Amino acid sequence: RILETMTTAATDLQPSPSEAPCEPAPEIKAIDNHSVHRICSGQVVFDIAGACKELVENSIDAGATSVEIRLKGFGLDFIEVTDNGSGVDERNFASLAQKY
Repeated sequence: RILETMTTAATDLQPSPSEAPCEPAPEIKAIDNHSVHRICSGQVVFDIAGACKELVENSIDAGATSVEIRLKGFGLDFIEVTDNGSGVDERNFASLAQKY
């Protein structure tokens, strides 16, 4: 049921003919420690559906118009999200691995 819902939601993201292709992702900038603590405190994933929802929202935030989700072991072993969004620019790779 989760996969059906996500697949249906993803197919609703078809681009309109007037949409321009995704532009490169902007540089990721650090935020202050107080904001980091507030965000991290609220980023708790309780179930597979919540994890998939967060990943799809990330895809949409990246400008994706097509999102595909694959689960292995009902999402307990493997969750893969593939989209056509702008993704993360290589210059931001190092900041992705920094501890908050």
